[in-house]
Amino acid sequence: MTLLRRIRVYVSGISPGERRLDGEPAHYLSHVQRMRAGDAFVAFDPAARLESTGEILRVERDAVVVRLAESEPAKNVALGDVTLVQCAGKGDKVDDVVRATTSLGVRAVIVVESSRSVARVDAERAAKRAERWRAIALDAARQSGRGDVPDIEGPRPFGDVLSEFRSRSAAKLCLDPHATAPFSAHVRRATLGPIVLLVGPEGGLTDDELTLAERAGFTRVRLGPFVLRTELAAAAAMGALLALEDATGP
Repeated sequence: MTLLRRIRVYVSGISPGERRLDGEPAHYLSHVQRMRAGDAFVAFDPAARLESTGEILRVERDAVVVRLAESEPAKNVALGDVTLVQCAGKGDKVDDVVRATTSLGVRAVIVVESSRSVARVDAERAAKRAERWRAIALDAARQSGRGDVPDIEGPRPFGDVLSEFRSRSAAKLCLDPHATAPFSAHVRRATLGPIVLLVGPEGGLTDDELTLAERAGFTRVRLGPFVLRTELAAAAAMGALLALEDATGP
């Protein structure tokens, strides 16, 4: 077997032994990475949070036959218990949010439609969007070395989602560039338990929505002196949490 390269591929239901991969995993190994017999890779199953070293035995026309070693628990999984409530934005902004926050360790992403969310979608289109976001999260996990993927919901109505958080015990933070309380004051190591981040759309949350968030237990906090774009705010907050976890971890 050649020297192990950290090329990762999603494999559902990892188990030791010989296995025939087809579809996207086979395409990724044989066409994207151009791997051949004897090359090694890492198979990961995010649903089970397992990883396994694999060796390519042969490349066929539409499949790749591999041998998987005994599986092990994934080394890198979600950063604690951080849930992102992200207001939908224009274009592919949510795609960018899902991609970035998956790579930064978010546990769950709930996309909501607020008053200033531009596009509203019906149930069928909402299901297709959620499926797309899950695929983006899976690819981000593969690229970043993460061994699981976040739960993804939505788009859902803003008020419905916030009402569900009323009784939830967590540090609930609404990112607001006009807030007086700093973000850092609410994420010290002593209080690092479940965290819920609420990020508004372009133009921010309305006064009524901010009031609704406060009634649901959210504290308005600022993340530095700048006004961040909606697709950047969550990534910046997750980066700060990741740095704090790395600095204060074991």
